[in-house]
Amino acid sequence: MSSEPDVEVVTDVVYPTALEALRTRRSGHNFDPTTDIDDKTLRGLVEDATLAPSSYNLQPWEFVAVQDDDRLDEIVELAYGQQHVKEAGTAILVVGHTAPETADRVFEEWVEGDRMDEETAAQTKEQTLGMYADDRMGRDYGIRNASLAAQNLLLSAHARGLTATPMIGFDAEGIAEFLGLPDDKIPVVLIAVGPSGGEEPERLPRRDVDEVLHREEY
Repeated sequence: MSSEPDVEVVTDVVYPTALEALRTRRSGHNFDPTTDIDDKTLRGLVEDATLAPSSYNLQPWEFVAVQDDDRLDEIVELAYGQQHVKEAGTAILVVGHTAPETADRVFEEWVEGDRMDEETAAQTKEQTLGMYADDRMGRDYGIRNASLAAQNLLLSAHARGLTATPMIGFDAEGIAEFLGLPDDKIPVVLIAVGPSGGEEPERLPRRDVDEVLHREEY
């Protein structure tokens, strides 16, 4: 099991165990290379990831899982030799949409769920399509939303007793080509996930709240 820092038990919130999971989650690099996660677990991780918040519930994300040993070797090369990707046994690339391609379906669901009338939904959809037509906005849209899903996946892995670590250190163009991503999809985060291989080093210090919290203005 990974060593964990002492964590104060929170009793004044509705979901104290959720806070405990958040506070004890960490990025690990020690995996058990002899054991892989099964398909049920993989699907559970992705299902939990899809519950992340997203702009207008557009859910602009995809997940590409690689578990084949030979293909994992290629992923290691594309991740600049990070061998723990292979040792984890599963690599998941979180992919972001750069355009709101789910808009037609999603805004219909807003109407069907009595959350918007048809006119409001049509206007909102048109504004959304126009906003993300800009290349910069489209890229930001994909990265921001997919990153929220990635964090959900990391927390889900921790809750299941797995080790997981996110990486942005990889050849983005190379991995997009290797995994066959369409031109309007961008690789956002690569996550290595698998059974723990044992102890991890102690967590490095985090910046204090008084250092990072600004009130009213920066």
